Amino acid sequence: MRDFGGGEAGTFCGEAVRSLSALSQELDAAGLGMQKPASLVRPLSFLAGVEVESALAGMPARDETAPGRAAPLGKNADFESPPPPEVVDIHAVLPPPATVRAWYLRSYAREALAGVTNKEGWPVRMRFCGRNITRGFDGVGIYARPDRAYGRVHGVCVCGQSLACPVCAPRIAAFRAAEVAEGFKRAAAAGYEASLVTFTAPHALGSTLGKEIDCFAVAWRRFNCQGKASQKRRRGSLGSQIGRECTYGAAGWHYHHHQLRFDEPGKFNRERTEAQWLAALDSVGRKWRGAELHAFAAGLVGNEAGARYVAKLATAADAQGRAIGLEVAGGSLKGKNLATLLKLAAGGDADVRAIWVAGVRDILVRKVSSVRWSPRLRDRLGMAVEKSDVEIAKEEVVDTDVFLGALSPWQWCGVLEWKAEFPLLIAANQGREAVNSFLAGLELGELNDEDPRLVQRIEINKSRGSKHD
Repeated sequence: MRDFGGGEAGTFCGEAVRSLSALSQELDAAGLGMQKPASLVRPLSFLAGVEVESALAGMPARDETAPGRAAPLGKNADFESPPPPEVVDIHAVLPPPATVRAWYLRSYAREALAGVTNKEGWPVRMRFCGRNITRGFDGVGIYARPDRAYGRVHGVCVCGQSLACPVCAPRIAAFRAAEVAEGFKRAAAAGYEASLVTFTAPHALGSTLGKEIDCFAVAWRRFNCQGKASQKRRRGSLGSQIGRECTYGAAGWHYHHHQLRFDEPGKFNRERTEAQWLAALDSVGRKWRGAELHAFAAGLVGNEAGARYVAKLATAADAQGRAIGLEVAGGSLKGKNLATLLKLAAGGDADVRAIWVAGVRDILVRKVSSVRWSPRLRDRLGMAVEKSDVEIAKEEVVDTDVFLGALSPWQWCGVLEWKAEFPLLIAANQGREAVNSFLAGLELGELNDEDPRLVQRIEINKSRGSKHD
């Protein structure tokens, strides 16, 4: 077994593997045993810093004749069906591979943006995501989560970028998808008909994402400001939700909108809307050959799954697969979205890294977000006040979380230096002693018992003092 940052950390990793072995035996005894696919073994090796394949190989074989075990599904099945009604949530046992990858990619993204400064004319908040300590905190709180296989850190800044951040974007995608689906249900209950409309523009090879966004924005403004024609198009419409999508493919950057609109039955005129969009493209010189065939598409949305498709964010395909039909929040299945480009860049492709950085710059400068509702639509549907992307991306502590202790700023810097944020969360769900063993292996001391929120609040009050002191 290989040590990770010291002998004590290696001891902790060994204990984690043995705990997994014991868990496997308990599942088998309950008739819930399952095969250990390589896709679940590899994340453990990455997180613990040890080779666990050999340890897993030593686990006891499954007893196919055990009472209560369901019959195999066949030679082509990867898993056996569990005996009803008991259900095992694999996320409570092992972290999803997509989550492991997202945390690693965020660390890589911070490195890729390390040389960016405000002087270059674009915001750098994404550079600090998951790294800087939140204002008002004196450290980072570490919590265990009974509902997950990994814990929680509290008191760390997030960027809230809904298109480019590998950690924030999936959180925002899931929240926005649920909002869009709820809006669809309320509009349908009120008797409105939903249509999914896609607006796109021909794009040129070699054009930057910023130029494509700017050109599309001009056409979009002209499309929505066509005087009486625009007013006639909106007559009988309750409102709409807009989702932005940007991908990079063989023809360069591609940017377009998905619109989920709610109209009185029979009021939406597809032909008139298409003609007006083509006229808007013509006004910016983008009504190129093939625009009549590919620049516009529309169809009715008959169920909630279709509405959720409209709410799909331009995040990793794994995040989209977990939510049913995620497309007014973006897209990643056509071409390569920013998350896919980041994954390729992390694999060592310097050219893709430059493309990703340029794309992120263009999005951040223009403050492009994933989903926008038309004015007053939320009020008409009786929806709650809209949360910002940053508010959604923040992980708030819940009642079931267990506070284990806090890390000082220098300890947190040490964890970041080792890229050990997510392994730390795995240790958190093993308890305080496991976290202390992990920190000791990295020569970072131990957790302290003070809540960083309370400590900082006291120190701020003392430092301010009174004008008459």
